[in-house]
Amino acid sequence: MDRPSGLEKLRDFFRWATRRSFWDLEIREGLISDYIADVLTEFARTERLYPFRGKEGERLETVAELLLEANLLNLSGGSLQREREIRKHIGDYTLFMAGIFPEHVRRRSLFSYYLTEGSKAYWSVSELDRALLRPGAALFEELALRFELYVGALNYMRKRFFRDSLGDPSDFPRLLKRI
Repeated sequence: MDRPSGLEKLRDFFRWATRRSFWDLEIREGLISDYIADVLTEFARTERLYPFRGKEGERLETVAELLLEANLLNLSGGSLQREREIRKHIGDYTLFMAGIFPEHVRRRSLFSYYLTEGSKAYWSVSELDRALLRPGAALFEELALRFELYVGALNYMRKRFFRDSLGDPSDFPRLLKRI
């Protein structure tokens, strides 16, 4: 039998921690819990925080830049698949940042903006999934409708299972080395 990789072990830890947190909070959404664990695992590699580039090759780093790119695709009749990927990333990124690093997001006065745009992004993904006849639209609709609840659950998980203080996104890789 193959030994699990570091990434698989990390995913297992995040799945356990999110499921336990959801149980504590009486949130009975196993698919959402597993999805959030997958988002955490994905963002464990910090280069995954900023995967998109604009037309000039520049890295798109802010939610506003990503929204502009997605809206331009929408208005110009661009690829629905790329628009979906960008909007999904916006939802994932805002969920991650607002849930794991709320102090950092609040210091930048972006918390309510992230809650609004994260929910809208997941709603758009659910609509695009329906248009593209992709499975999973219901998962993203649920994330959109109860986005703030899931941000709070992620923050609860952080406080319960991450002993270190996570004040800044640059702290996340350091913490992961200790898990």
